Amino acid sequence: MTVTTNFSMMRPCFTGYPFQDLGSIPGQGRVNQLGGVFINGRPLPNHIRLKIVEMAGAGIRPCVISRQLRVSHGCVSKILNRYQETGSIRPGVIGGSKPRVATPEVEARIEEYKRDNPGIFSWEIRDRLIKEGICDRTSAPSVSAISRLLRGRDPDDEAKLGD
Repeated sequence: MTVTTNFSMMRPCFTGYPFQDLGSIPGQGRVNQLGGVFINGRPLPNHIRLKIVEMAGAGIRPCVISRQLRVSHGCVSKILNRYQETGSIRPGVIGGSKPRVATPEVEARIEEYKRDNPGIFSWEIRDRLIKEGICDRTSAPSVSAISRLLRGRDPDDEAKLGD
């Protein structure tokens, strides 16, 4: 007896789970330990974020929310903490420019220190700003910010200062 089949007419038995349809980003979805789909580095969709907050408002514990929505406990906790602090369910902004750390007065003092002592290190400038009470430890610009400021100076400005 000979069996011949036409593979083009056969349908596959298993094509994946319905929740694995990610549409716009094919091949990027991963399945977490709870069976939920996520894309690493991308925020959770707003409708799921809203559901997390609604369930928590109804008194459901985060571990139960996590299992029901198939979202990691860490993700649930992070969303609930942000909601408690800011009242927003929106994800944080990725990238963008950082705010200015040094005020014009601090920048002027940094440049003065460098003019008075050209061999001074950035960490010494930071320590001096703190020691002289111009900044405290939390508001003082980082060593890398000081270095960036000093690198960004115009060489013509130094020539004018020397005259």
